[in-house]
Amino acid sequence: MDYFIVELSQQQKIAIPLNEVKEVMSINYTDICPIPGVKNSLLGIISQRGSLLWLLDLSQLLHDFQLLTNKFHSLTILVTKIEENYIGLVVKKLGEIRQCLEINDLTNLSDLNISVNYYQGVIPDTKNSIPILNLTKIKDYLT
Repeated sequence: MDYFIVELSQQQKIAIPLNEVKEVMSINYTDICPIPGVKNSLLGIISQRGSLLWLLDLSQLLHDFQLLTNKFHSLTILVTKIEENYIGLVVKKLGEIRQCLEINDLTNLSDLNISVNYYQGVIPDTKNSIPILNLTKIKDYLT
């Protein structure tokens, strides 16, 4: 299976199954319409081709730090489809597309100092293992 490797910070990369990424886009922060009363990791919504797209800050959700320190720069978004819903995942930087035939289980995540709640496995890597995002668990978080 192929995975899109993205950076959430200089120290943390995650993998997203490539078949679940529908589009990559860049927007200005000022294009986001914030929605009061929602979870901190939900930045708000944008209009995308006449439909509303929720934006989720993965750094805030997965590591409890905000990716956005400068609200005047553009954001990189991976548009994913979870069942019938489209969600925009905000990441710091796009990486490579990697084919991986061997996936390790979640026991290796304790070494990475992250929670297993939103992951489905780990891609072995020479430097650090890369956790694979489980989009079904992301959907469960949002509902």
